[in-house]
Amino acid sequence: MDHYSYLIDEQHRFLLIGIVLLVIAVVFTLTGETLERGYGMVDRAEEPNRFWWNVAMFYLGGLLFIGLFLYTISK
Repeated sequence: MDHYSYLIDEQHRFLLIGIVLLVIAVVFTLTGETLERGYGMVDRAEEPNRFWWNVAMFYLGGLLFIGLFLYTISK
């Protein structure tokens, strides 16, 4: 399992979390449903404001973690 040891680095954790958040945001956008804590599934047609808020938070979270990765490797 030595070839996966690079994922243990803090830098690569940021990249991995960012990519996962972006993939989740894309899946939610394409399916039209998001998972929200306390409410369950939020449908785009029934609650558009809440749906897009959740999707935007996943996109921004992904970009934030990828930005942190790029910042840490530039040092």
